[in-house]
This record gives sequence, structure tokens and C-alpha cells, in this order.
Amino acid sequence: MLMSKRDRLHQAAQGLQALCCPVCGNGLQREGETYSCGKHPFTVNKKGFLNFLSAPAPSCYDAELFQARRRVFDAGCYDAVADAIGELLPPKGTQKLLDAGCGDGWYLQRILQSRPDWHGAGVDISRDAIAQAADHPCTALWCVADLRRLPFADQSFTAVLDVLTPASYSEFQRVLTQDGLLIKVFPGGEYLREIRAKRGMAPYEEGQVDAYLQEHGEVADRRRVTVTLPVTSQLWRDFVFMTPLNQDLPPAEKEALAENPADTVTVDLHVVACRLKKE
Repeated sequence: MLMSKRDRLHQAAQGLQALCCPVCGNGLQREGETYSCGKHPFTVNKKGFLNFLSAPAPSCYDAELFQARRRVFDAGCYDAVADAIGELLPPKGTQKLLDAGCGDGWYLQRILQSRPDWHGAGVDISRDAIAQAADHPCTALWCVADLRRLPFADQSFTAVLDVLTPASYSEFQRVLTQDGLLIKVFPGGEYLREIRAKRGMAPYEEGQVDAYLQEHGEVADRRRVTVTLPVTSQLWRDFVFMTPLNQDLPPAEKEALAENPADTVTVDLHVVACRLKKE
């Protein structure tokens, strides 16, 4: 018998044993379809996620962006990135993984699918993203929350994944176990070079994120994924609409960019595993 989305969330929460109130910091206990610290209740949405924000957060990440992103992922454009992440994650034992800024949950779903004994949670500030993430069949704890105030207890996770998302290093250090790993994914200079060129934008500047990461942690291992992919006009359109790079464009200009395809799109990403320093 298939579990409901709510039941999958409850099972994931039980496996992690990590939820705590982002308001007061006390542990959350299940009371039916609600998790409460005794003062602050959080009810599981019927779509299978918990919302820890008192009000919707402003975000340029809308449902259209995540739908386009899902099509890009389904086309295999980021498979090599997921493989590189898998190579850097802890290889043995049952692990607890937090995908911080998980978007629609594609990376976490893929990891948990290949590691069924792991426990996972995905957090994003976008309700649209988490609503799509909860559609995945994996057993994961999906949460709408602020990365600067994670709804988890200290030392709850053996690994944190942070893909193309601003890092909250102090919070990541807090929720990681003493020897836990942060897997940070950030752009290389050639990332989406074709889209940037059509907009008259310079390539991504190398070094800044890497230097800042090394201020906060000690690098254990790293990979670089650089792939130039042939794209159809539809796949080009999906890249245009899925990247936050273009969220500043008025609709007419974004549409014009989508209707002027290149033959290729380059995915160039650094994948770095590190252990964070205590701050």
C-alpha cells in the first residue's frame, strides 16, 4: 500500500529525530498532523510538507521556474553534477543528509533513491519549490524555512548539501555533526556562458566563492564538472526560464531571449566537500 505524502513526512521525521522550533529552539513533538514545542504549532500541509515561515517570503523563484528546471533535469543536463556530489558524500553507513536550498528536491530525491537506508530533509524558502519537492516518491522531510534559522537541532546531520544557494555557514556548522561534511556547489567561469553572452554579460568571476568557502572550512575533496550540451529550442527555453540569472528581465525581454536560441548550453560547476570550522 502506497503511503500518503503526509505519512512519508512523518516517517522521515521519525527517522531523523531532529525537528526543533525555529522560534524558541525547543524540540518539536508530533501531535497528530501537527508538530509542536508546546507553544508554537506547525501543521503538516496536505501536500506533505511543513511550513516554518510566519509569512510568505519574497522570492523570484516561482512555479514556472521550477517547472522549467524539472524539464532540464529530466533531460539529464545535470546528471554529471549529481554523480560528482555522490562521489563526495560519505561512502559508508546510514547518513543523515540536509539539502539546504533544495529547490524542487531533485538532488535529494536522486541521492535517497540510490541510498535507501539514508535519512533526508530538504529546506527551501520557496513554497512553490517545496510543494513540487513533496511530489517525489522518496521518504524525506520537506520544509519551507529560512536557511538562517533552520528548524533542526544541533548536530542533527552528517552531511549538508548546498547547491547554487547562498550559504549560511554558521547554521550549517550548528546542524552538522562534529565530523560532518558540507558539499558546496557553485558556478565555474563558463557556467551558462551562452545565455550570459546573449545578454552581454561577462562570465562568472572565478575564485570569490572558493576563497570565502575556505575561510569557513577545510577542503576535503573536490570535483569540477564542465559539460557543453547540445540543446533543442525547447530545452534552450527551459534553461532561460529556469535560471535565476534571468529573473530581472521583464517578461517581453525574457521571451525574446527564449526565442533566440544557441546551439549549446554549458554547465560548469565546482563541487567541493569541506569540514566547517567552528565560529
